[in-house]
Amino acid sequence: MIRLILVILAIVVLLAVAPLLLGETGYVLISFKQTTIEGSIVAFAITALAIFIGAYLIYKLVRYLWSLYSNTRHRFFARSEERKQAAIEQGVWSLINGDSEQLELALANNSVADNWQDVRYALLAKAALQNNEPNKAIVLLNQISPENQLKAAKLWLASGDSSTVTGELKLLAEAKKATALELKLYAEVLVQQQKWAALEQFMPRLLAKKALTDSQWAILLTSYFMAQPESQLTDKYQQLSKNVKVKAHSCYLAAMAKAGRLNEIELSLLKMLKKPEQHNELAQILNVSAPGDALKLQASLQDALKKDPDNQALLLALACLANAHGEYDLAARVFDKALTRENSKAYLAQAQLSYSKSAQPQKALDLYL
Repeated sequence: MIRLILVILAIVVLLAVAPLLLGETGYVLISFKQTTIEGSIVAFAITALAIFIGAYLIYKLVRYLWSLYSNTRHRFFARSEERKQAAIEQGVWSLINGDSEQLELALANNSVADNWQDVRYALLAKAALQNNEPNKAIVLLNQISPENQLKAAKLWLASGDSSTVTGELKLLAEAKKATALELKLYAEVLVQQQKWAALEQFMPRLLAKKALTDSQWAILLTSYFMAQPESQLTDKYQQLSKNVKVKAHSCYLAAMAKAGRLNEIELSLLKMLKKPEQHNELAQILNVSAPGDALKLQASLQDALKKDPDNQALLLALACLANAHGEYDLAARVFDKALTRENSKAYLAQAQLSYSKSAQPQKALDLYL
């Protein structure tokens, strides 16, 4: 740019000086239609130079003002983007820390980048669910774009309304290359919608694809058996495939115990008593038992405790079974020995039953505190 200025300046100076060197004044005549401009070449050179300098200064001023505007606009949008990024980051950290209130404060009144908008709705929906506001969560989930709805399938399930994702999940789960997550989510949909016949047909595929962990199988099968009519529990269990029966055995026994049909499963419970690794499972089954008869099992439990009086799992099993037989004093004495800080929450209902029925209301009250 400087080089160009120097060249133009040299030309203008040359035009001004040349007539003087030649000994002539020199004139410039500009004629356009009815307009005529006439002057000396020196005046013309000075005028041209002034116009050029003025134009250059105006150019520099405009360029400077434009740079100020551009930088201001850039900083404004940069700060806006920083605020949006900070909002989504704060929301994620609040979620990690389980702070639903802070999550809502971070996202409810702050905008985020367009590509994070669906995530914002999902996070706010999760916060609403944590605050026991399923209707609010559903409103937020409905604002998620259609292509991302399936990514929030777990939230839809938690909201109690899985209809939005059911069709798509079904198609994915029925595909040959369905993932374990897709199979698991569809199984949860079937449980939520209580489509037990469909779930029965779907169980072998869940097992073949190893889509569920043992604890997830326990949750699914417990829901399944607890929803069946008591008169059909055994028939439903027998209809399951051999491999699924293995997963379902404890859940079936717990459902039978809860129905008070201890006499029908007593043989199976006695087999569990003979296997030390199944003692905790035996206690958990009897923990949900309704009144029923399993006298041989009680006698066997008492015999086993004579050999191993500190076996906590067998003590808990005996206490729960004594409650089922209406022997509340015995149950209370056993609970006195078996209850610990670790298991008192799991066996709270059974312990309170024994204490309240054995005229020990203060012990029952203490369990609440």
